[in-house]
Amino acid sequence: QRARAYLYGKLEKICWRIGRDRHSDVHRLPFNLILKSSRDTNEPLALQFAGGLRGVNTQKLIDFASGSKRTFLLMTWIDGETSAEVWDELTQEDKNRIATELRLQVENMRRQTIHRSELICNLKGSSIHDPRIPWLREDPKVFRSTLGFYYQVWLGGDVPSVAQTLRPLIRPAMERDVPIVFCHGDIIPKNIVLPGGLRKWRSNTTAIYLIDWEYAGWMPLPWEALKATWMVCERDGDDWYEMMIDVFPESSAELEADWQWRSKSGTTIL
Repeated sequence: QRARAYLYGKLEKICWRIGRDRHSDVHRLPFNLILKSSRDTNEPLALQFAGGLRGVNTQKLIDFASGSKRTFLLMTWIDGETSAEVWDELTQEDKNRIATELRLQVENMRRQTIHRSELICNLKGSSIHDPRIPWLREDPKVFRSTLGFYYQVWLGGDVPSVAQTLRPLIRPAMERDVPIVFCHGDIIPKNIVLPGGLRKWRSNTTAIYLIDWEYAGWMPLPWEALKATWMVCERDGDDWYEMMIDVFPESSAELEADWQWRSKSGTTIL
């Protein structure tokens, strides 16, 4: 494995030299392949797992190898455009179709993984590393209850200035009994690919693809909705937020609790 990682590292340097972008960790190769470098093995393990689920469209993992500092992934290339690239061109009909296809794929993931894990963790069984809860980097944890996890997601509810107002608002969502499922963990417009590009996608029946599984893991069911909306700063009139309400109708309580926490706790996550 170290030998393959060494060779992939040499190939990455060649790509940097040709493309002159030493900050990129994704490189297009011949034969419809991509070479990507990652911090650890969570992404290839997640991609490998997702590739075995029925009704979930994603890249195919060809190989991965870990060196002393980085892990390299060799994957298939999905020809198309991300929804972020064509967002201003999307009609309401396009957005409705994206939401429908996304909801179906998320439901397929949940149905096939709902009883796979009792721990809240990454694919390696260790603490998740996610920009939505960056404080876990300093105190890594694997959780055995959703309540313990939510205490980390929604910090600051016990601060005296807001304890009597904020905690009662979000407590019902924290205590709701929800299963642990496999989550993509980063469903945002730039990680949704319209195969063939917007025009071709409109004219055929091929569903969207989900890419970039870096933050995937075994998470409480509402986590997918919380992560999909965490970068929304003003929810009123925001088309993406409205789409996510349609995609995750079962997580409306958690989305409302998250908005209350973001509005009143004073904790910064962006």
